Amino acid sequence: MANESQSQSGLWEDLEAAYDTYEFYSFTEDPPDDPFWDHWKAKGERSALIWLGMPLLPIILFRLRNHLLRWNVPALPYICDRLSTAIWHVSFGRFVNIGKGLFIAHGEVVIDGVVSLGDACVLSPWVTIGLSGRRRNVFDARGPRIGDRVFIGTGAKVLGPITVGDDVRIGANTVVIDDVPAGSTVVGTPARVVYTTPPPTGAQWRGE
Repeated sequence: MANESQSQSGLWEDLEAAYDTYEFYSFTEDPPDDPFWDHWKAKGERSALIWLGMPLLPIILFRLRNHLLRWNVPALPYICDRLSTAIWHVSFGRFVNIGKGLFIAHGEVVIDGVVSLGDACVLSPWVTIGLSGRRRNVFDARGPRIGDRVFIGTGAKVLGPITVGDDVRIGANTVVIDDVPAGSTVVGTPARVVYTTPPPTGAQWRGE
């Protein structure tokens, strides 16, 4: 799981990590070293894809908003929220914490409540992560705690004060309202485990 110290990292480090993530997911070849014009043409096409064709900017606005709130800057955090929601249809609540390397495939994502996402998570379109509303007569602001390297498929919903372990895959249109063990693949409404990855051996952890 991502630790809470991540939220205290510097703004520039957060933005650089976000750009590196989207560069990794751009699926374009590295620009050739030569000739000169081919190199810069390929580099320009890649930059245009990252900045205009992929929802990198909502991640940047989220990081910027959190730092502005920390610095007690008025109005600008609200503008960051509005831009992200109105243009890219990506909405982050004020109590959301995300780790490094979050990748949102095509926008249309809502994350609200006291939610924590680990490192290197991937969110497909139309994903909702937030509150379940299952407690009667009491508002419960707690949302999911999601581990590292979790993939959430198109239209999936992860709701309530639950824990999703590391390396979990959540299928398209799945509704998750209970804890999910690490390494599992879940599908259905409500979610059920259909596959579990065996835990890595010590040699695998060491890369042997």
